[in-house]
Amino acid sequence: MSLKDRLRVAMICGVLQLGVLTGVPMRPEQIQALMDLLNQPKLAHTLPAENEDGDEPREP
Repeated sequence: MSLKDRLRVAMICGVLQLGVLTGVPMRPEQIQALMDLLNQPKLAHTLPAENEDGDEPREP
């Protein structure tokens, strides 16, 4: 696990612990779902090429 991943996990756990201390607990299933969501691969947003967008001008 890289340092970036470890820091992210530590930050999330710290935020969750702060919530518990202030009276806003989360069930273990909710915590696991949150951690699973954060560990999903990220998708890059790319713009389509000009000829792929379907808005080509029509000839009269």
